[in-house]
Amino acid sequence: MRLLIPALILLAAAPGCRRQEVYSAAPSEAPPVKAALVKLEPRPFTLTIAITGTLVSSTRVDVKAETTGRVVRFDKKEGDRVAAGETIVWVNQEKYQLAVRQAESAVQVAEASLEKARVLDAHSRAELERAQNLLASGGITDRDLKTARVTEQDARAQVALASAQLDQARASLEVTRKALRDTAVRAPVAGEIQRKYINPGAYVEPPTALFTLVDNTRLELESPVATADLGTVRRGQKVTFTVNSYPGEVFEGSVEEVNPAIETESRSARVRIRVGNSGGRLKGGMFAQGEILTGVQANALIIPGSAIYRDDRASRDAHVFLAENGRAVRRQVKVGRERDLQVEIVQGLKPGDLLVAEQSIEIAEGVRVAAR
Repeated sequence: MRLLIPALILLAAAPGCRRQEVYSAAPSEAPPVKAALVKLEPRPFTLTIAITGTLVSSTRVDVKAETTGRVVRFDKKEGDRVAAGETIVWVNQEKYQLAVRQAESAVQVAEASLEKARVLDAHSRAELERAQNLLASGGITDRDLKTARVTEQDARAQVALASAQLDQARASLEVTRKALRDTAVRAPVAGEIQRKYINPGAYVEPPTALFTLVDNTRLELESPVATADLGTVRRGQKVTFTVNSYPGEVFEGSVEEVNPAIETESRSARVRIRVGNSGGRLKGGMFAQGEILTGVQANALIIPGSAIYRDDRASRDAHVFLAENGRAVRRQVKVGRERDLQVEIVQGLKPGDLLVAEQSIEIAEGVRVAAR
């Protein structure tokens, strides 16, 4: 009996020993985190400078009255397209037509006066010549010869006076004809009527504003560019931009001019961009956002913006995770240019690195990772 009790005790203790061995064994390692992995390879990267600004018409003309009178016609409406030289406004012509007729009559009178003076001049020259011949033969006195000379000089002066009066009359006629032409106000350039300031029946005089004309086929975009970026901006560089009126549609232009002066308050310079708008879809006053394409870097390391960890989006210092030997490795990097959610890495990575291309709270230094 004494031998049986120890045996029973050993049998009862044996299962407990096995369970203790199971619980004390080392726990198994967690499975790897599935993630998007990207092998880095150099590729071209377009270098750009962001711009914002308002589209303005490069041709904007405020047309004003050059004559006095009442407007009898103004048929165009705001937004109507007009051609260069097209008559837009008509002012009452009656008094100007009368003035032209009066000036034409004055020219005729001056022409007649000149013709009469020429006849008298010819007669006085003939009389002087006859007097000179008679003096040689003793037919007249010296006093009579002097009188003939004075008469000839006066006749010549009368011709000069009549000729000047004719020129004056002709100039007056041209002035009245111009005043008559000015009653028909023409568009100085092709474009669209942006604004009308008067209507038929209004009384105008110089310099009453009549209408404003803009040419939206030639637009310009002005944008400030920081001094740090000015060194890469050149005339003729391509510009792409968007406007809120046409979501998702990209328009193009080119750099026309870089202002030589720096604005002290913003430490930037104004860049003027020429924008083609032959279809007339863009309008002056639209707000535009875009970029100047300053060049292409042939061999850049570009990674998705979703792979970068940084405290401040404006900061150039950040870190990423690489997959090395199946585990996540944290790597400090320096960020270069950013475009379309793509980021250039200028320091910290090399071709062939296997990048964890997305952020995850499960990924940390040393965690096992595997391609999803």
